[in-house]
Amino acid sequence: MRLEDAILKLADSGEVGRKVKKGVGMLAGGLMDIAFPFLIPTQDVVEGPGSSARVAEILKRNGGTKALIITDKTLHELGILDTMLKGMEEAGFPCAIFDGVEPNPSIENIEAAFAMYRNEGCDCLVGFGGGSSMDACKGVSLRVAKPDQTIKEMGRLMGYFPISFSLANSKVPYIVAVPTTAGTGAESTVAAVISDHAIDKKYTVTDIAMRPRTVFLDATLATGLPPRVTAVTAIDAVSHCVEGYISYGRNPRGDEWAVKGVRLVKDNIEAVMKDGKDLAARQNLCTAAYAGGQCLNMETTGYIHPFCHKIGAKYGLVHGRCIGAVMPIILEDYGEVVAPRLARLAVATGIADSNASQSEQAKQFIQWVRDFDAKYGIDPYIPEIRDEDLDEIADSIMVEIFVYPNKKVYTRDEIKHLLKVIRGDYANA
Repeated sequence: MRLEDAILKLADSGEVGRKVKKGVGMLAGGLMDIAFPFLIPTQDVVEGPGSSARVAEILKRNGGTKALIITDKTLHELGILDTMLKGMEEAGFPCAIFDGVEPNPSIENIEAAFAMYRNEGCDCLVGFGGGSSMDACKGVSLRVAKPDQTIKEMGRLMGYFPISFSLANSKVPYIVAVPTTAGTGAESTVAAVISDHAIDKKYTVTDIAMRPRTVFLDATLATGLPPRVTAVTAIDAVSHCVEGYISYGRNPRGDEWAVKGVRLVKDNIEAVMKDGKDLAARQNLCTAAYAGGQCLNMETTGYIHPFCHKIGAKYGLVHGRCIGAVMPIILEDYGEVVAPRLARLAVATGIADSNASQSEQAKQFIQWVRDFDAKYGIDPYIPEIRDEDLDEIADSIMVEIFVYPNKKVYTRDEIKHLLKVIRGDYANA
């Protein structure tokens, strides 16, 4: 029996599974609180408009001689890489460009980029773009360090969440991350979400060795983002901050990042939606996304992301669109289990009335998310979910969530009911 099947069998054993899962989550949260914030490798951050022109400087300083830039075709054709490429040309720093990354990067993307890395004689990597490009870049870094192990093999433990405290640090090439959206936080995390399209599954491959060594937060790269992309990436950043804050994995360092990230989104999203070229507000959203990534590293996540990973992979949906629909429904269903922590976050970020009750403050936070969705055009439901897929989606959620330090645990039937709520079945009830 595969480990994934064994985990599913245990998780799907009714009240026994619920109790075991809760115990695993509490243990995981305790371990994360004690150790994880100190195990994550340090990272340099270069901030400011136009800062991506310095990528070559950083790579040369750290021994690089030729970079593989991993990005997508749209960014390449629109000339979004031009500032960085001009800096490389002026520095006499050669590069090759792989622009075949697709949304929800696939195993095939990583293998193709890895082949180019070797054929071009590269010795360092640049992930340029949204979370997909940066995750693909991190996946390639592990293929370089472990050329005899495929990404699918790296992702087979539980099928979703293999944690490898790699001994291959010295073999991983120097990685620079240059995000062009403000939401995924992939530039700061030790994980990469990779899709296996053959089975509609996303693997979360986690290895502390693949955390980018330097991050460039350059607001000028995001000034051309359409409003909808700005909105769905911003709500994704919020979800990263919220999920860890209300979990057993919470810790003081992660909490600081969570408060900072949510507050920066709240205070800057309106300005950016009105004027996409507002560099000060854009820079703050870049910082918010980075904060969300730090929360994922230090406090991890809960049910919102397992729901969205499988739904997004199954129906080819944008991750942030799924997050916007799923987050308020799950937070509302958590209820009093998370109300004290959610209320505290709501007050700390200025979303809730400090004189209201904890229960009311938590409700005010959830309403803020719903108002965000409504104002910026994020669908409140996901009608694409099909009845015949409910058990398959539930299987995926129960396995992925098993090691996460969430406080509330759902059975299969409860997950299937929530999927119907997310679909909108009870919207007019």
